[in-house]
Amino acid sequence: MMALRMTSALGARATVAGTKVRAREASAARPTAARGRAASVSVRAAVDPTVAYAVAQQDLFFAALVAGECAYQQGNLPADFKGRPEFKDIALPCGLLVGSFLAIQTDNGIVTPGGLVLGAAACGLTGKMFLDRFDAIDDDGMDWPGPRVFPGTGILFALFAFLANVEALPRIMGSA
Repeated sequence: MMALRMTSALGARATVAGTKVRAREASAARPTAARGRAASVSVRAAVDPTVAYAVAQQDLFFAALVAGECAYQQGNLPADFKGRPEFKDIALPCGLLVGSFLAIQTDNGIVTPGGLVLGAAACGLTGKMFLDRFDAIDDDGMDWPGPRVFPGTGILFALFAFLANVEALPRIMGSA
């Protein structure tokens, strides 16, 4: 929160996350000599605790995306197609992502960071699954973007979700 208090000086004093900042009026004309001194201000940004909730939602939606893509590919690709996703293969990564969502929602000082670690591991496992599917599909060169577009996009989504989990971990640990 920011508290703003007007002072008799040329401006206002604001307190942002425990740090006092002094703002000067733009219309105040001061001589050049008086403007020459500079004050050092250190501002520390407070991390919003909803960072973990945002990552938890991304994990849950990523699990839904993986399951939805598997269901879509089940209907479009023949059963003997190399790189076709199977529900038994996505059960563990999707279960871990949902478990990560539930662990983050506990608001516990130990379980929430554990949920972020679990989410990062699940994203790594999902990325490996998509990479194995990408490598298993033979590229004929005539079909663009071809069947590799779904696992290729899945690799990118897994990377983004992994980075969200990993980047949220120090923020959550620092705000606790």
